[in-house]
Amino acid sequence: MIGAGDPDQTKVRMGGVEILGAKLAGRVTAYRIASRAYFHLPIVFPFLYLHHFTLLSIAGLLALYGLVIAIGRFLLLPLNRRLSVGGHLVTGEVLKIVGLLLLLAPLSTLDVATSQVLSGLGFCMTAGTDTALASRLRHGEEYRRSEARTQMGMFLVSFTAGVVGALLFTVADRSPFVLSMFSCAGSALIMATSGVPLVSDRSAASTAASSKLVRVGSLPRDRRVVFWSWYYSVNRAVLLSTYTYLLPLLLFVHLRLRVAAFGAVLGLYTLFGLVASWLSLRLTATGHSLKAFLATSAAAVVALGLLSAGSFASTIPAIALLGLAGGLIRPVTMMYLGPAMAGLSTQSRQHTISSLERNQGLIQAVSLVAAALVMCYSHSISGSFLAAMAGMLLYQVAAGFFVSSRATDANAGIL
Repeated sequence: MIGAGDPDQTKVRMGGVEILGAKLAGRVTAYRIASRAYFHLPIVFPFLYLHHFTLLSIAGLLALYGLVIAIGRFLLLPLNRRLSVGGHLVTGEVLKIVGLLLLLAPLSTLDVATSQVLSGLGFCMTAGTDTALASRLRHGEEYRRSEARTQMGMFLVSFTAGVVGALLFTVADRSPFVLSMFSCAGSALIMATSGVPLVSDRSAASTAASSKLVRVGSLPRDRRVVFWSWYYSVNRAVLLSTYTYLLPLLLFVHLRLRVAAFGAVLGLYTLFGLVASWLSLRLTATGHSLKAFLATSAAAVVALGLLSAGSFASTIPAIALLGLAGGLIRPVTMMYLGPAMAGLSTQSRQHTISSLERNQGLIQAVSLVAAALVMCYSHSISGSFLAAMAGMLLYQVAAGFFVSSRATDANAGIL
């Protein structure tokens, strides 16, 4: 339970133990930033391509990761009932380490598929859990500002890790996976030493009851929560499908960039995501949430249109726009979703935020397979980008009508 008074002296009860809220909030922020050091993420496509995986099989393996994210909650339910919030985060990072470890051995399709399943399950345990915990420790304007600053740190770490990983890939192709394993280990250590018990102190009966409550409240009836949850999931799914598959396909296969140059160019996505996180701080402070929403929608659609040209000249500004859209999407969503969740319990908030990633995983899996099929049958990557642009344009127009037809004061939590 969260007490009143000086926020620095507020104590939070976690697993039957009272912990100073300010200390735990700092640990959670450190975990969220450190856990985004994905050294291997930009080079997954070239790594598999250079090991003679076909374009369709690469799309299928990437889609498998998204599918596991979508259904992993049900597979992990018995384990989830026995772990605390801290236990979720630590166990999730351990699963990621085991998944990455499989990629260090001689590769087979089964090895990569198993790695994707384990990494996806690990992500399932951490996705939304850290954000829900952060939303419990801070509230209102303090939470929104902290979220924007945390996003800046996450993008900065992700950008640095991506560029370093791409450069090291040219020296030893498995070194980015090793560094990501160390990143996961460090993130797990941060939470393991935070003082939060790793095992839940609830009895089996109370755990089953709370699980039932979470399932009953799993689909909030508040239209604000439903709309912004799906808005985040759809946009993130399309952006990540583009980042992990279509962009590497364009840069590495069609434009034939060297791996180091490929990593640097792809790093523009994360760099402009950092700029977007800084921009979101200013927009939040001035209450311009509607402008941030419109900027996110426009950047995503225009970027996909530019990428359909298939030239290096149009790809550079397109990646910058994709980065802006990717960096704004979470802060924009939380400007609205945070206040909308104010009346929800901690379990319901955790479920709502984790559902963002689950829905995203399912949409991302479908998007990856669809993009690969369009490319294979049309023999043109431009067709995949045009299809993605058309779908995004229709969705953004529909979302714009929904938002513009209602009051959009994010600070008051009205939509």
